[in-house]
Amino acid sequence: MKTHRNLVLGLLLFGVLALAQGFGEGRFGPPPSQGFAEPAPRGRFFFHDQEWKIALTAAFLLGGLALLLLGLHRFRPLFLLLSVVVLGFVMGGFLCPTAAVQNVLLKGVSGYLVLFSLPVLAALLVGRLFCGYVCPFGALQELLHVRRWAWKIPDRVWQALNPLRYALLLFLVVRVLLTHTVILQDFSPFKPLFAFGGTPATIAFTAAFAVRSVFTFRPFCRTLCPYGALLSLLSRVSLFRLQAGEGCSSCGLCTRACPAGVMDKGTFATGDCLLCGACGARCPRKALRLLPRFRFLRARPASPPSA
Repeated sequence: MKTHRNLVLGLLLFGVLALAQGFGEGRFGPPPSQGFAEPAPRGRFFFHDQEWKIALTAAFLLGGLALLLLGLHRFRPLFLLLSVVVLGFVMGGFLCPTAAVQNVLLKGVSGYLVLFSLPVLAALLVGRLFCGYVCPFGALQELLHVRRWAWKIPDRVWQALNPLRYALLLFLVVRVLLTHTVILQDFSPFKPLFAFGGTPATIAFTAAFAVRSVFTFRPFCRTLCPYGALLSLLSRVSLFRLQAGEGCSSCGLCTRACPAGVMDKGTFATGDCLLCGACGARCPRKALRLLPRFRFLRARPASPPSA
């Protein structure tokens, strides 16, 4: 735990130094984009290093799936840290939660559509694998969280805040279809940190959610993330989902272990589960597993031998 905390502190120190360097070089000013999404260059399917971004996203999705299937949940914090460093700082935090759902509607059939579709396909297969293992914006929120300092927020408050992300998703989609412009593209937590640039407003937005993340588990993901809202909707019809199988005694240990507060004695809101594995690691009977959601995917019992 101490080593893990030191890694997070080192990462944050690196981010602070990078921001300070940005101020020193005068890189903080009006964002280069004034709201108009850059269209795909004519005759080019891939642009802006999308080949690398697609390859990295696919690799992280496969790595996260491997950790999930093999039950190697103790390595997940290191995997999240790797996402923050590689996908966040090195690659600039692509698939920005607020801009992704707008850009995919403006950039047409291009490499961006492939990039956007990978988390979508993962959600249809097993649920919010991208949110729980790949997204650097969510990963840094989780790494900052200190569970013993967590504020107890009543369930009715979360229920009241939950619709905000769906309302924001609907608003962004309708607006971009009507105006063909994007807004709020830089208002994702840690975007200024990953991009080494921002405005006073976006930096303040990031700072607010960074502080909030210490006391609340993934506050942006659970209240405002439009991309997460889309993946949450899709994960409700995923082919496989984490669920309690035979052996579950409804003891409630998984309920107390779930950091997102979506587990209730072996049953949970599948759309909000991040597949973090905390519930399965706490279950003494190992009753929580990734199981087929639909009957046609389940293995048929072996037929008795004929006489």
